[in-house]
Amino acid sequence: MTEERHESEHHEYGEEERVPEHSGTNHSMAIGFYIAALILIYGVTIALVGLLSSAKQMNAHIGLNVNLWWGIVMVVAGCVILGMTLASPRRRAQRNAAR
Repeated sequence: MTEERHESEHHEYGEEERVPEHSGTNHSMAIGFYIAALILIYGVTIALVGLLSSAKQMNAHIGLNVNLWWGIVMVVAGCVILGMTLASPRRRAQRNAAR
């Protein structure tokens, strides 16, 4: 009985009824782009804090400028994620289809 009701409730939408922003086909940027952008922004900010802050204050406890190094790690990770997002097979297929 549930199968019969499920089939009767199914409705095919015509082209005039579809909303392009909800169709799932017009999204040009994956979430990886936004994640990479945030990691890059935070990484640059942390690296700048590490560069511009007092060396005595940063190196007092462990002898290493943690903000500078973690900022550099985050910038590298953000660049890798951004590169992978921009070179994804989905984006490549979309670019080829647009030609």
